[in-house]
Amino acid sequence: MRPDVSALILAGGRATRLGGVDKRELVVEGRTIFERQLAVLLPRLAEIIVSSPKPIPGYRTVTDVVADAGPLSGIAAGVAAAATPWLFVVAGDMPYIDGPFVDLVLSHLDDADTLPIDAVGIRIGGLPEPLVCVLRCATCAPVLAARLARGDRKASRLLTDGELRVRWIEEPVLRAVDPELRALFNVNTPDDLTRSGRQPK
Repeated sequence: MRPDVSALILAGGRATRLGGVDKRELVVEGRTIFERQLAVLLPRLAEIIVSSPKPIPGYRTVTDVVADAGPLSGIAAGVAAAATPWLFVVAGDMPYIDGPFVDLVLSHLDDADTLPIDAVGIRIGGLPEPLVCVLRCATCAPVLAARLARGDRKASRLLTDGELRVRWIEEPVLRAVDPELRALFNVNTPDDLTRSGRQPK
């Protein structure tokens, strides 16, 4: 358990390629994506926050700071709401995050009190995975507010534009615990669900 880290599940997407369904409720291997994520995150983190346009029973729900501004707006709402110094951000359509993956990411905070770190990010093939990261709330809040105010809504730029001091987890390190990078798989299209027999609820 990390009492200094909350989780933010980004569940506010429109899922237009899936007919507008709530991706949280899609069933993968017998459980909804939301249930699968909770099973991994609840034992490890201080709190679960959900970014969603509608209340999620049993969990603190936040709505976008700026309407229709994409995931960056949901992240800004989560950073503002978190009662902990750090926020673990994960997209709500990623069914295969697991314990070793989350533990690896969190381990990169172990010396954050002595090193200048504002975020932990993941790079695959040199490119960032912006919807799985850890953010220091105090330093990220003003950066997020400024980016949204000027209309800069690209989530990956939050980690790559140089405003934050990012500790990167590179692909070989991640593959040591997740050889096929399953944790980064996300459900975007009907094909993503039908592969391997996955079906919507």
